[in-house]
Amino acid sequence: MENNIEMVNEFLSDYRDHDIVIESSTSGKYLCKELLKLNYKIHLINPSKVPEIYNNYKKTDREDSFQLADVFRKGGMKEIYIPSEEIENIRSLVRYRHSLGEEITLKKNKVHALLTSYGIIIKATDPFGKKGLKEIENNYNNLNYSDKIVLRSLLNDISYIKDMEKEIETEISSISYNSNDTKLLMTIPGVNFYTAAGILSEIGTINRFDNKLKFASYTGLIPSEYSSGEKKVMGHITKHGPSLLRFFLVETAHSLIKYTKKFKSKYLSIVRRLGKKRSIIAIARILAETIYAMLKNNVRYIERERTETVNTDELYFKRLEELSLKKINNMRRIAKNGNVHDDSANLIYHRGIKDC
Repeated sequence: MENNIEMVNEFLSDYRDHDIVIESSTSGKYLCKELLKLNYKIHLINPSKVPEIYNNYKKTDREDSFQLADVFRKGGMKEIYIPSEEIENIRSLVRYRHSLGEEITLKKNKVHALLTSYGIIIKATDPFGKKGLKEIENNYNNLNYSDKIVLRSLLNDISYIKDMEKEIETEISSISYNSNDTKLLMTIPGVNFYTAAGILSEIGTINRFDNKLKFASYTGLIPSEYSSGEKKVMGHITKHGPSLLRFFLVETAHSLIKYTKKFKSKYLSIVRRLGKKRSIIAIARILAETIYAMLKNNVRYIERERTETVNTDELYFKRLEELSLKKINNMRRIAKNGNVHDDSANLIYHRGIKDC
C-alpha cells in the first residue's frame, strides 16, 4: 500500500468499529496520529515489551500481527500513552531546546580546550559574557592563523545557538502561557518557565497515573529489585521512562537542597548514608512525588521555612511573554511592509571579536 492516508482509510473503513493495534515506530506513530484524527480506536504498543513478539523464533509481519491481536484479546498488553497535539508540540520544542543546550556546552568546551592549549585562562566569571569575550579578544593575536579561524567559527556558533535558544523559549511560552499546571510548578523554588514546561510535556496528563508510586516508577527514579524468597536485593535506579524528565527533576533537586529547609534537612540526613550522588537521586524521587500531589490536587508548593529568600521566577515568565509579544509585533511589521528580512545572516558576525 502507498504511503497515503486516504488509501489506508479506505482499506480500514470496514473495521471502523474494531480496535486497531499498531507497533510503536516512526511510521507507526505517524499512522497512529492520522487514524486518531479519523476517530479510529487505536492502541499503540512497544513490541519489545510483548514477549510473544520479541522472543518469537518466527519473525514475520503476519506472525507479529497475529500475536498482537492475540495479546490484545487476552488483555495483557500495556499501551503507550499518546499525547495530545498541544503536548506533542511543547515536547518537541523542549527536547530541541535541550539539544541546543547540549550543543552549546560542546562548543564552549572546545573553546576552553583551544585557549588552554595556548596557556590562556579566562578569569571572568562567565567566559562567554561581555568581560569574558573581551579577554578572549585581547588574547586573539596569540593564536596561530588556523586556530584563529576555528575560534571565530566556534564563537559565531555559540552566539547563533544562544539566539536560537531564546527563540525556542519564546515559542514554548506562546503555546503554554495559559497553562495552570505550568504556573503551579513555577511555585517550586528553582523551577523556571522552561523547566516547568519541560516536566509537564514529558508527563502528559497526571491523571493517567493511579498514585504517586506509579508516577515515581514512570520517572525511572526508583531502585530496581532482585528478590527471591527471603532474600531482597535493591539495585540501581531503573532509568525507565523519559530521560529528559529525570534530567529536569535532578537539576531542580540541586536547587531545592539550597533554597528549602525541608529538602535540605532531608538531603543531609540521607547523604551520611548514601553519599552525594545517590542522595540527589533520592531527593529527585521525593520531588517527583511532590509534583504528583501538586498536579493531582491542583495546589501550589508551600514551604514553611526557607534557607534564604527565593523568587519563584515570575520575572522570567514575564520576560518570555515580552519576547513573544515582540515576535508578534515583528511579524505584523513584516506583513505590513511586505518586506521579509532574514536576520540569520547577521548572526554569523560575533559581537565579541569585531576585527575577525
